[in-house]
This record gives sequence, structure tokens and C-alpha cells, in this order.
Amino acid sequence: MTSIRPNRAVRLRDESRYVIIREFPQTDHIRALVLELPGFGDLLTSNIFVLGKGPITLIDTGPKFPNSLETVRSQLNGHGFDFPDIERIILTHGHIDHFGMASLMEKAAGHPIPIHLHRDDIWRTTREYIKEGLWSEEVMDFTRSAGMPEFAIDRMKRRSAFFKHLCDPIDGAIPMEDGEIFSGEGFSLEVIHTPGHSPGSCCLYETESKILFTGDHIIRHITPNPIMEVRKSLLSDPDYQSLRSYENSLARVEDLDVRYAFSGHGEFIDDVKGLISRYRHHHEQRKRQIHEAIRSRSRSIYDLAEELFPGIPESEIFLAVSEVHSHLEVLMNNGQAEVAQPGPPALFQAVGHTSHL
Repeated sequence: MTSIRPNRAVRLRDESRYVIIREFPQTDHIRALVLELPGFGDLLTSNIFVLGKGPITLIDTGPKFPNSLETVRSQLNGHGFDFPDIERIILTHGHIDHFGMASLMEKAAGHPIPIHLHRDDIWRTTREYIKEGLWSEEVMDFTRSAGMPEFAIDRMKRRSAFFKHLCDPIDGAIPMEDGEIFSGEGFSLEVIHTPGHSPGSCCLYETESKILFTGDHIIRHITPNPIMEVRKSLLSDPDYQSLRSYENSLARVEDLDVRYAFSGHGEFIDDVKGLISRYRHHHEQRKRQIHEAIRSRSRSIYDLAEELFPGIPESEIFLAVSEVHSHLEVLMNNGQAEVAQPGPPALFQAVGHTSHL
């Protein structure tokens, strides 16, 4: 039987305040590395997980901030490892705060390291995409359709250009599939494709310890964003919708026998079913809010985002707009909303009544 050590608190500086999070339970073959994550809203930390007794497997790598690599090295050394001990890297999804240091770690290891990622997110890690500054004409078209003002679009473009400095491209990421198994001394991981936060998001289930590594699919202290996807031509499912996929993915992991969930940010989770129930309540409530808001008059996505998220920081405007868009997609799927005017900006109006939700 796997023995799990008791918890201690981890104290992190988050901008002007200190944040206390519980230390992750550690087994003989699973350890957590916890990094500070400035500039990423309320995500608090970037978590990297180390599996095995040597050679080791890493789950995610964190973004490339100054001194981040040395911070990871120091924590690895504390567990008796170093970068040359890394046998493989598995990425839960293709966002920069999860893959940013993967190539840098491979260089530090001094030998090739296979980097595994679901095929629907591989394009996000490529040299071409990062060179563009994580921006595209498809994104620009969407911002105009959503009715975003120029100042908000400019803020998004600047933030995207900044983000490209927090990652290095990955050359030759290996596509991994749902149901694939990764094994090492003392662990066996099953890949569970859980699209929603991104099309290629995956959870990893370790069967012996009953630990579920969730990336950004499940996070204890916030409700993850099912981020809308504009580059659908690059996906295996051209009809992909983020919130619909996310809700289906929650159902996939809900019935697993999970002792703890280890997410990519913040603390570990010891009540997965309860947290998923709260997520469902949140999204149902958001659908009702949006449906009610478009009953009296047609509204643009940005207009709705301003109403639902008053005072939101400029850095998080796209997430707010994305959330509104994702919920509108579900309402339209259900026959409860429709496009009143294609725009730009596109305007949406309600069909039916809130009681039908």
C-alpha cells in the first residue's frame, strides 16, 4: 500500500501579499514542485509533478520566468534528482504556463527527452505559432465579432506578445492518445482526454495511489475557464465547443476512484465529486444570467461580459469574453438563444424562457 506523508504549509509571495497553500501529499514515487506564478491572475502557483525513483517523469514544466529553471533544479535536487534524470515529460495541455520550460529542461538534461502532448494542442507549442506572438487573424476576427473596443484588443495583443517570452517552442512533440499508458518504477499513468479548457487538455490517472493529475481541468480555488477556440481547422473535431466538451469531460472523471486530485495551480483537492458539483452549479447559474440578460434586448458578447464581470482587470478581458461566448454556444445548442444580427458586432437574443434551463 502506498504511504502518504502528512501535509505542511507552503508559503509563497504573490505580488504584495503572502499566500499559504497546503503542501501536496507525497508518496515514495510522486513529488510536487511548486513555483510562484506572478502575472497570471489568481492562479497562485505553477505545479510540476515528479514521478518515479529514477529515471523520472515530469508532468508539466511551468513557464519560463527568470530563475525558474534554477528554482526547479533546486527543488529537484532536494528530492535527490537533477535534469539528466528526466526520462520523459508529459504535458496536460498546450498553454505556456504548462509547457514553457520543456525545451529548456531538455537542454539542461543534456540528452533528448520525449515530450508528450495531445495532438489537438501540439500546434500551440510550435515555433510558428509562438513567433506570431500567440495571435492570429482568426482571433482578430473574433474580437471584432464580439464587439470588443480597440483598447481591449490592443491590450490583448500586447499581453499575447509578452507571453511568447515565457516559453520556448517544442520541436517534435509526440502526440499522445486517450487511454495511452505511461509506466515507470512505482507508477502507471492512464491518459484521459478531457477537452474543454483547451481541445487537447488531458488528465492523468495514477492507479495505485489513486491520484488524478488534472492540469487546468479541475482547480480547487477557482472555476477553470472553458476557453473558446477560434482555430477549429487545426482540431480533430471541427465542431468543437469548449463548454459542451468541458461538461462532458467532467462526467468522464467524476466516477473515477480518486483519493486526491493534483492540479496545475494552487492546492491539491480531496473532494473531487463535491468540486465538480459546484462547477456544474456555477455554469448553470451563468447560463441563466446570460439568458436573462438577452431577453429584453439583443446584446453583444463584450456588452454581456461587461455586465457579468464589472471591474474585471484588462488582463482578463479575453477570459470573460470567452466565458460568455462558450455559454451562448450551449444556449443556442439548446434552442434558447439565437443570433439576432451577424454584425460585427454579432448580437444575440433569447428564445424561450429561463425556466427551461
